[in-house]
Amino acid sequence: MKIVDQLFSGPAWPAPSVWREWQTAGAILSTAALCIAALFWPTIQSMIDVWASSRTFAHGFLVLPIVGYLVWSSRGRLVLLVPSPNAWGVAALVGTGILWGAGRRADLIWLQQASVVALLPGLVWTIYGTEIVRRLSWPLGFLIFLLPVGTSLEPWLQDITAWLILRGLDLTGIAYVYRDYSITVGRAVWEVAPDCGGLRYLLPGLSLAYAFAALTYRHPARRVLFLFFCAVVLMVANGLRAYGVIVGNHLGIAAGADHRLFSYTIYGVTMPCLLWLGLKWKQRPAAGAGMGSSSAERFDAGKAIVASLVGVGGLFLVRVSL
Repeated sequence: MKIVDQLFSGPAWPAPSVWREWQTAGAILSTAALCIAALFWPTIQSMIDVWASSRTFAHGFLVLPIVGYLVWSSRGRLVLLVPSPNAWGVAALVGTGILWGAGRRADLIWLQQASVVALLPGLVWTIYGTEIVRRLSWPLGFLIFLLPVGTSLEPWLQDITAWLILRGLDLTGIAYVYRDYSITVGRAVWEVAPDCGGLRYLLPGLSLAYAFAALTYRHPARRVLFLFFCAVVLMVANGLRAYGVIVGNHLGIAAGADHRLFSYTIYGVTMPCLLWLGLKWKQRPAAGAGMGSSSAERFDAGKAIVASLVGVGGLFLVRVSL
């Protein structure tokens, strides 16, 4: 119940006049974002293809809706702030486009994908300004989970999983033979494959922990510490999962389809426990968090349109030149 209250509680938006300025800025942002998506659609499609074909990265489909919700949840910190178009955002957009071009020339798909993902914060900076993009840095940071990266960690995670399995077998006195990620227990031979490292559990778990930390904590240090804590616990839980599968089979209480059920049970128990523990260090909103700084400045829609046109135009030139 506490988690539900945390997710759906929050302050109301400001006065209608201020809200209309935000609506106008949002319309400009949406139009420019659609143009950028059209320009770099092949790169976006490459990410979607990975999400659709891999359980490890399937959470990518949920990232943009979650970013939208995190931004909405931050509205109390944005009340009465006026969007202020910024030329540095335009420079960031063009620079990121050039970085995408470098990735294209070097045939580095990960660099192209990272550059396209970084274009959205650059666009927010361009239209809304430095102060607002700074306050939205944590919600916008969630965009990193759009990237289908992390497979380079699998050998390292594989080593951790194998080590945890062997230590568990040692503690329980079960005889085994280990050689090159192959564990023989009785007549059964188990291979600790790269997939057993638990990347498909770690990435979705960290994405959920990131969103939870954004909603629960104020201080960046506390958020980072919670993410680190979750990463360690998820890796240990994955080692216990693999160990439990081996021991369950050895004792004759888990076989065949039971392995997958056991795996999802371990994961399904671990995440709620982590969130429950996270609530123990929940921070109250800062005093006056729902009050923005009043300003006589008004949103300059014309300037925002020009800035977005310059930024998108620069990206278009980069795109057609390659």
